Amino acid sequence: MSPRRTLLCLTTVSLMLFLPGADLAQQGSRAEAPVSGKGVALTLPASSVFPVSTNTPQYIASTPYTAQPSIAPNDVSSGDAGSSDGRVIDPDANDNYEDRIGSTNVPMDSWIYPALERLSSMGLIPFQSVSIRPWTRQECRRQVQQAKDILLGVHGHYYDVSDSIKLEAENLIPQLDSALQEPNESSEAVLESGYAREGTIAGPALTDGFHFGQTWRNDYGRPLGRGNSAIAGFSVRAVHGHFFFFDRQELQQAPTTPPITAADSALFYSLDDFPFAVPSNPPPVPVTPALAAYVRQRPLELYAGAAFGGFALSFGKQELFWGPTTMGPLSFSSNAEPTYNLQLVATRPHPFPIFPTLGTYRFDLVFGKLSGHHYPARPYFNGEKADFTFGRTFEMSFTRWSILWGVGHPMTLGSLKTNLFSSTSTGCGFGYGDRCDPGDRKSGFDFRLHVPGLRNYVTLYADSYADDEPSPIDAPRRVVWHPGIYLPRLPYLPHMDFRFEAASSEELSQDEGGTRFFINNQYRDGNTNKGFLLGNAVGRDARALEGRTGYWFSARTRVEAGYRQTKTSSLFLPGGGTTTDGFLNASYAFNREWSLQVFTQYERFLIPAYLPGSQHNTSGWFQITWDPSRSIFSH
Repeated sequence: MSPRRTLLCLTTVSLMLFLPGADLAQQGSRAEAPVSGKGVALTLPASSVFPVSTNTPQYIASTPYTAQPSIAPNDVSSGDAGSSDGRVIDPDANDNYEDRIGSTNVPMDSWIYPALERLSSMGLIPFQSVSIRPWTRQECRRQVQQAKDILLGVHGHYYDVSDSIKLEAENLIPQLDSALQEPNESSEAVLESGYAREGTIAGPALTDGFHFGQTWRNDYGRPLGRGNSAIAGFSVRAVHGHFFFFDRQELQQAPTTPPITAADSALFYSLDDFPFAVPSNPPPVPVTPALAAYVRQRPLELYAGAAFGGFALSFGKQELFWGPTTMGPLSFSSNAEPTYNLQLVATRPHPFPIFPTLGTYRFDLVFGKLSGHHYPARPYFNGEKADFTFGRTFEMSFTRWSILWGVGHPMTLGSLKTNLFSSTSTGCGFGYGDRCDPGDRKSGFDFRLHVPGLRNYVTLYADSYADDEPSPIDAPRRVVWHPGIYLPRLPYLPHMDFRFEAASSEELSQDEGGTRFFINNQYRDGNTNKGFLLGNAVGRDARALEGRTGYWFSARTRVEAGYRQTKTSSLFLPGGGTTTDGFLNASYAFNREWSLQVFTQYERFLIPAYLPGSQHNTSGWFQITWDPSRSIFSH
């Protein structure tokens, strides 16, 4: 070796030992970068590949864990992101300190979720559980760190990642790293974000998803109607040791709400009450006048809890998102305002207790209250979901949840036991207000498959929902299904992705009308919270197709265009219904803190039971978001 090359190597080693980022090299997160010259290579710290902001030295962005990631055997077949020795990162190898520190959830409308899902579909996050969301900030950092470790190699193991995947990952990871920075203190209060949105719907709008449909979907049950609307909000989070707190407040300005006429009241009675063919105590929906535009303030999320060993116990107003779909899971989605609930959740994947090399598990247990119900008023709900991931290709989960109690139904331990364990679907009779009724019980099953041989290119997934069935897989033709396919990169267009989904609330075997799913003879307001469907906004007795494609400039800057058509059966709405939407989403990051989101849509609908003839509207909104992650207090 020449003296010049010897001096170059010694200089490199010295820099790695004394410059910031050298600890990364000592921990084993390294990338091999060839240097001009035969047989010479430099080992670069991860921070040189994924640069982080230097103006916030109190944060540790690229090393969320102080311990080295461990390696556990697993079944890994050949592929772009496969290890040559068939081993992957152990998801249970988090440093104990991390598991002892509380962490708040990332809201479901964050850009972080599509970015992480894209990394997973490219094979860079083997242990990602999409069926139980939202994820905590710690879990998001774990996933980002796992993607970086696969790209850079850990403990000397090299992961064979294609050049195109590397380029796309390096386009996503730096902004994820920066956004998920955490303080280096055990106690911290942070101003997380502030935002303002202005929108309008020009033309007749669909505002009743329980009957006709929604012009804007998956919008947290915010005010919806013809005319102008606006929101202004902020979010703060705080952590003190095991404990965490999150508050997201909004000021919402709503347009004029149209009246409920006598004809509307009679129609709702015929759709929700009469089909059960039994005497019903509740009167028809009352006739109400139009409600003038108003302004209201409310917490969108407000909860507190404690973390321990990769689990969290929390209480408050917190969202649930149970499923792998983007249009919205069939049980719980972001379509309605979050509920008040008590939750015990596994915040990260845990290896199976007896067979840790087989895969990982997560679970979510909730008990909460539904709002906006009248028949009966003030019902509660409970839910349980278990999720399992096997190897690097397959994930599946099982759901069981129910609506119970409410006015006229005794709130006792005995009725709770009956709700949880009885095998009968009715009580003493079938009439409304039956005090012996066990509740409205539902089940679900969903899966996600990274197609073997194409696992870094094609992901298949599906969600399902059943009423009064132990599980959808027991009677797959008597339940509803919501399948989808996702391509994280298109051939010859690596910056573009494509997604197609088909949601349904009609069972496969036959169409039984609008009272088969999402409603119950005892709970006439069905699966709603404050008037909005808890699950997918496809509505009752309907089928929808949606395709969307996007171009990724970076994790925070992208453009997405989509098309959706929804068909409602004439066995539910007289004359049926057809709704067609074409929409465009765009987001642009000005810098680390400021970003702009724009949404526009053209909608055409033909629903004779709602309005005569063909109707159409044009709508849109734009939102300015400030993400300072500014420390309010630290200790």
